[in-house]
Amino acid sequence: MTREQVLHTIRNIFGRFSLSETLVFVCFVIFATLIWYAHAMSSVRSAVVPVTVTYSGVPEDFLLSDSLPTTIHLELRDAGRRLKVYGANPLAFSFNISDQIKGESGSFTLSSDIIHHAVNSLLQGTTKLQSITPEQIIGTYSRQHSKEVPVRLVADITPAPQHQIVGRPTLLQDRVTILGSTKQLRTIDSIATQPLVVKDVKDSVVVKAILLPVSGVRIAQDEVPVQIIAEQFTEKVVTKKIIAKHVPENTHLRLFPTEVTVVMRIGMAHFNDISEKDVDVTCDFPQPEMDKLPLHVTCRNPYVTFTRCTPAAVEFLIEQKK
Repeated sequence: MTREQVLHTIRNIFGRFSLSETLVFVCFVIFATLIWYAHAMSSVRSAVVPVTVTYSGVPEDFLLSDSLPTTIHLELRDAGRRLKVYGANPLAFSFNISDQIKGESGSFTLSSDIIHHAVNSLLQGTTKLQSITPEQIIGTYSRQHSKEVPVRLVADITPAPQHQIVGRPTLLQDRVTILGSTKQLRTIDSIATQPLVVKDVKDSVVVKAILLPVSGVRIAQDEVPVQIIAEQFTEKVVTKKIIAKHVPENTHLRLFPTEVTVVMRIGMAHFNDISEKDVDVTCDFPQPEMDKLPLHVTCRNPYVTFTRCTPAAVEFLIEQKK
C-alpha cells in the first residue's frame, strides 16, 4: 500500500466520526499510552550500566599500566523507574591501591570481592547485581625517573582587523617535568603543544595550550599558559633616496626614479619613535640580463613590523665615466 493510500484510508476512517468522537478517541489513545508507560516503569527488567573507575593512592613518581580499565559494566535487575535513575545519575567510584604498591615495580590485583563490595555500596536496596565485566582488574606499576624538557609551542595566531601581533607568542612556562623510564626519557628532547588557534586578538591575552601526550610517559601537567600581545597599528609614509651598492669604479649608475615612497607599519604606541633615518632603500649593481633593479628596504626600528616601497623596482642606465 502506498503512502497516499494509507492517508486516504485514515481520512475515510476519521471522516465517519464527529469532532467530539475523534477527541474521545485521541484521549483514549493518550490514556492507554500513559498506562503502558507506567506499567513499563514498574515492571522488573535488566539493563547494562557503565561505571567510571579511577585509581587513587598512586605516588606522583609511579606510573600505572595503560591497560587499566576506566569503565566497568554492571548488569542490573530492578524496576524500570529505578534503573532509569542510574542513567540519569552515572555511577563512579575510585579504588585506593596505595597498600598494594611496594618496591620499584610490580603488579596489583583488584579481586571480584573488592569490586563487588565497591559496586554494592552504590546500588539501591532493591537492585540485584547480575554480573560485572570485568570481574577482576589486574594492573602493573613502576617507579618513574624525571626529566625537565622545553615546551615547543605550535600556534596559529590571527590579529583582529587593523591590529598586529607584537613579537612572538610567549610561553609563560617554557619547561615541564616528564616522568618515565630512563630509556624513554633519553629519546625525548621536548614536549609539543596541540595546535593552538587564536583568532581576532586585539589586546594582551593569556590562553592555555594543551600539551600533546606521549605514550608511556607521564607529563606533570596538562597545559601551559601562553601570552599573546596585540596592538592597533598605523602606517607612516616617508620618501627615501635609493642607494646603489657594489657599483664598479669608473661607472655611473643612473636610476629612474631616484626616490621611492616607503610605507612602514608600526604600533600606534610607538608612532613617534620612528623617523625616516631608521629606513634605507638600496639596490645592487645590475646583472647583464636585468632590465629592472629590485629594491631592498631595511628598517632598523624594532617596532616596525612591515615595510613596502613603491615602486618595488626601478629602471636604470649604466654610464662609463671618462
